[in-house]
Formats: sequence, C-alpha cells, structure tokens
Amino acid sequence: HVGSKRETPPWKDVKFRCSFHNTIYDVLKARGFKETEAETDWDLFWCDKEWIHEDFDRTHLQPNQRVNHFRNHFELTRKDLLVKNIKRAQRQALKDGLTEEAQCFAACSPTTFVLPLEYSMFVEEFKKLQPSGAIWIMKPVGKSQGKGIFLFDKLSQVAGWRQDPKWMMREDDKNKKRGKDE
Repeated sequence: HVGSKRETPPWKDVKFRCSFHNTIYDVLKARGFKETEAETDWDLFWCDKEWIHEDFDRTHLQPNQRVNHFRNHFELTRKDLLVKNIKRAQRQALKDGLTEEAQCFAACSPTTFVLPLEYSMFVEEFKKLQPSGAIWIMKPVGKSQGKGIFLFDKLSQVAGWRQDPKWMMREDDKNKKRGKDE
C-alpha cells in the first residue's frame, strides 16, 4: 500500500518542468518530484503565461499532463472580468428561462462596479446602502496582486478615484467573515 517503506509513493514518479524558478519549483524539488527539461515528457508543467499564448495551441497534452495556466485565464482570475462573466451568465440564464440558475449567479458575487465607467451607478447603490453601514472594498483592476486594496464607508474616501479607470469596488457582505472575501 502507498506509504509503506518498501513502495515508492506515486507522487515521487511525477515528472515536472518549470519555465522559471520560484517557490513552486522549490516545493516540487523538496517533495521529491523529478525535474525534467524534456519538451513533452512531463506530468506537470509550471509554465509562464507566455508559453500558453505561444505554444499551448500547438501542443497536444496527454491525459496525465497538467499545466498551471489555461487560455484566457484572466477572464476568471481578474476580479473585474470574473464579475463581467458572471453577469453575462446570469443574463443568459434569464434569457433561457432558467430563473433559479440566474439567482445562483447573482448570489455568488457581491455588488460590483468598475470605475469610472459605472461611477454614477455605484454612487446610487452606495447611497441606498449607506444607512445600513455597508463597508466597500476598493481594489485596482489587473496586475495589482493584492496591492492597493482598502476598505471604505464614505464617498469622500474614494472621490479622487472617480476619474481613474483602473479601479473596481464591491460591497463587503457583512455576513462574510473579514479577510475571507478576497
């Protein structure tokens, strides 16, 4: 059985390839995974996004092969685009008469606005929710990697950003635990 001293654990036979050395590379090496430089003989390829754009479409992955990125990954990993896609799925579900599914899409994402494009809609929603003490999250759009995020509860705290196209905001659901929202 796996874990006995005589048998090699299955993860020790995993061949990996990395396009750069980072913490993931260090962990894979420390866990005993086998590094390879082979172009096609690997189980896991920790690649950079450029490889996905340049080589992925010309590469046939075997059933056992995995990569850490996928084409158009930013449509899910950027919060503003994720919300755009959730809203699109919700509209399509309503159009298809799938009311319950549309409600699920609406429930899985907090109210979100991208500034400055949706500033007036944001202000309207903010004023509706202000009496209940809503707290909002402000975050830069794209490539911020967690930097520049802050909470606010007054319009004056974000007035300077209403003309900057690189920000989005969302209402912080008071029922969620702090720190679990992002």
